[in-house]
Amino acid sequence: MLKLLRKHSRSWIIAVAIGAIVVVFIFWGIGGFQSERFQEVATVNGQPILLTTYIRQYNQMVRDIQERTGGELSEADFQALNLKERALNRLIEQVLLLQAAKRMGLSVSTPELQEHIRSLPYFQVDGKFSPRRYQALLRRARVTAADFESGQRQNLLIQKVIRTVTAFAKVSDGELEELYRLVREKVEVNYLVLSPESYLARQKPSEAAIASYYQKHKQEFRLPDRVRVRFMLFRPQDFAAQAQPTPEEVAEYLREHEEEFSQPQVIRVRELFLAVPPQAPPSKRRELQRKAQSLLEQARTGKDFKKLVEAHSQDADSRQRGGDLGDVKRGERPAAWEKVAFSLAPGEVGLAETAKGFHLIKLEEIKSREKLPEAEAKARATRKLQEQKSRELAQEAARRARGEADPANFVEVAKKFKAHLQETPLFALGDQIPGLELTRTFKQTALALKVRQISKVTELPSGFAVIQCVERQPARVPPLEKVKDKVRLAVSRQLARAQAEKEAAALLKRLQKGESLQKVAAAAKVPLKSSGWFTRSQGFLRQPLARSLTTAAFLLTPQKPYPPEPLFWKGQYYILAFKARRAPSPEEFQKEKEALRQRVLEQKKRLLFEAWLARERQQADIKIFELPS
Repeated sequence: MLKLLRKHSRSWIIAVAIGAIVVVFIFWGIGGFQSERFQEVATVNGQPILLTTYIRQYNQMVRDIQERTGGELSEADFQALNLKERALNRLIEQVLLLQAAKRMGLSVSTPELQEHIRSLPYFQVDGKFSPRRYQALLRRARVTAADFESGQRQNLLIQKVIRTVTAFAKVSDGELEELYRLVREKVEVNYLVLSPESYLARQKPSEAAIASYYQKHKQEFRLPDRVRVRFMLFRPQDFAAQAQPTPEEVAEYLREHEEEFSQPQVIRVRELFLAVPPQAPPSKRRELQRKAQSLLEQARTGKDFKKLVEAHSQDADSRQRGGDLGDVKRGERPAAWEKVAFSLAPGEVGLAETAKGFHLIKLEEIKSREKLPEAEAKARATRKLQEQKSRELAQEAARRARGEADPANFVEVAKKFKAHLQETPLFALGDQIPGLELTRTFKQTALALKVRQISKVTELPSGFAVIQCVERQPARVPPLEKVKDKVRLAVSRQLARAQAEKEAAALLKRLQKGESLQKVAAAAKVPLKSSGWFTRSQGFLRQPLARSLTTAAFLLTPQKPYPPEPLFWKGQYYILAFKARRAPSPEEFQKEKEALRQRVLEQKKRLLFEAWLARERQQADIKIFELPS
C-alpha cells in the first residue's frame, strides 16, 4: 500500500502528506495517542508520542532507505543519515501540523474525503473507483476502512494547513529574470589536472614519519567489531508441499485480485518522441537518452505533459494534438513500447526505447481490459497463494524452533526441525560474505549477540533465520607491525598530495604572471583539457556535486581568467582558465517564463512552510525523553 502511495506522490506538499499517511498507519491499532500502557518518547504541547509509534516510524524509514538504495548503503553513510533523530522529528512535525489545523479551525468534510478517496488511482479500475478493489487493497494492507479513512482525513487536513500557510507566496518578474539568467547562463573553461597519484611512487617516508603518523591517527586503522555465527534457516520452498491452496481459496483470491488477472487491451495515450537519426553515433543516442530522462523527471514532478510535447516532441503530427495518439490496441506497436505503455496506471508517465528513438508515454485512459484465460489465471493465483502460505509456514516453523532452542541444544533443535544449519566466517557490519545473502538487519542482530546467545527470528530474502553467536572479536586498534604497510601508504599519500598541491600552485603562479596556458601545460607535461559548455545546475564536467569548481568557473572573466588558487576535488588539483561565457536570450526567457514562475513559486512555498514549521516548533512545548539505542 505505502509503495503505491509513494509511487503516486507528485510534489513536496504531497510528500509531507504521504509522511502523514505513514504516521497514521503507525498510530492506528496500538491504542492511539492517549494510551497509558506504553512508554512515551516525547510530548508535544502535552500530547504524547509513544515508544511503539517511534519504533515503527524508525523501521519504516529504514525500509524506505533500503528500498531506494537497494541495500547498498555503507555503514558510514547509514549513520550519517541520523534516522533516529529524523524519525522523531517527523512524528513531532505531524503532531504540530494537526494541532495547527485545530487552532486554525480547519476541517475535512465527509464529501471531501469521499471525493479524495474516489480519485486515488490505485483504487480505480479502468479509470473508475472500484469498491471491490478498495476493500481488497485494505485487506491486503491489514488496515480497516475506518482506520484508513481517518488517516486520509488527517492527510487532507495537513494539506489544508500547508495551503493556508503558503497562500501568500508571490514571485515578481524581476526575480524570474535574474533567476533565469543564473539558471541558463553557460560558461566554458580550459583546465589542467594534477593528480597526487602521479607523485605517489616518488615518496619514501621514513620510519620515524610512519611511527608518528600511526600515533596521531590510530583510529584510522581501528578494526570494527566482528562476529562468527551459525544460524538455522527455514526456507519457504521447503514447505511448498504443505502449502497447496484449496480451490475455494484460489477462487476467493481471484475475486479479491481480479485486476491482477486481466490486462489492458485498448488504451489512450500521449507520446513525446525523440528520434535518433539514422546511423547516429552512440554519443548522440546517449545525449538523447539523457534528454529523455530529464523530460521524464519533469513530467513525473508535475510539469504539463502537453507543454513538454509541444516544446520537445519530434513527431510533428502528434505534437499538434499535444501528443495524443488516440486509442492503441495491444499488438499494434513495437514490443518495447507496449511493455512500458500497457504497464502504466492512468496518469503515469514511462519511458520506452526503440530502434527509432525514445518515447515518453503518458497513459490517459484504459479503454478496455481482457481477462486472462481461466486456466492461466488459476495457475497464477495458485502459485501466488502457495508462495504466500509457504513463507508463513516457514516463519511459523522458525518461531517454534526458537521457542525450543537454548544455548546448549541449538544444533539438535535445527536437526529436529530439519532446518538448514549454516555458519559464517568472522564478519563486520560492512562486510559482504560470498555465498550468503545476509541483510543489514541480520548482521546488526548478529553483532548485538553475546557468545552462545540466540536471536529472535530474523527475516532474510531466502527465508527466516534463528542466529546463535559462536565467536566475538571486539573492535581494536592493531599494533603498528600489523598495519605498517597501510600506514606507509597513508603517509605516502599525504606527502604526494602536498607535492601535487605545491606543483599546481607553481603552475598557477606562472599563468597569473602572463605565461600562456599552452606553454605552461606543455612544459609541465600536463594535458590541456576543455570542459565544454555547462550551466550552474549541470556543474563542471556535468558533475553537479563539483560545486567548488562550478562556482569558481562562473567567477572567471576575460579580465580575471584564473582563480586565486588551485582547486581540490575528488583527490585531484584543478587549475581553471576562462574560455567563454554565453547569456540566455530574452526570447528564451519569455518562452519559459510561466513554467519557471510555477517552479519558483513552489520553491517559495516550501521555504515559507519550512520557516513556519520551524517557528511552530520553537514556540511549542516539546519534551523529548531518552530514545532506544
